[in-house]
Amino acid sequence: MAEEISFTREQLEEALTNAKNEWIEKELNPIVAERDGLLQFKPKDLSDEEKALQTKQQELFDKEVSLTLKENGLEKFASIVKVGDSEELKTVIESLTSIVNDIKVSLGYIPDNHKQQNEYDVFASKKDTQGMIATKLSKLFG
Repeated sequence: MAEEISFTREQLEEALTNAKNEWIEKELNPIVAERDGLLQFKPKDLSDEEKALQTKQQELFDKEVSLTLKENGLEKFASIVKVGDSEELKTVIESLTSIVNDIKVSLGYIPDNHKQQNEYDVFASKKDTQGMIATKLSKLFG
């Protein structure tokens, strides 16, 4: 039969305390130290005043973007223009203006029968027969 081992209450409590202290040193303390080291990278919680200030700044910048687009005749692009600062806004405005101007030029009216009217055609369009005859005769005697 197996030999019975008996411990006193003090021995058992001492063994538990030693095991607990050993676990705290080997397992818990490194985890706590790592957590404390990572807390420095945690984002700062903003106060209500700071949140309100950020909201106001964003609204003001959005109005600036809208006004700048309107000044340049590009207000229809307001829903797709997303910029972070004034420099980026300036670059986007220049690009959009260039694109819009290129489109306007390409869609502009280009006459296909671009010729000058002579004097005879001018009189013919006015149905002035005397002027028509005079231009023909002036070529004969001129």
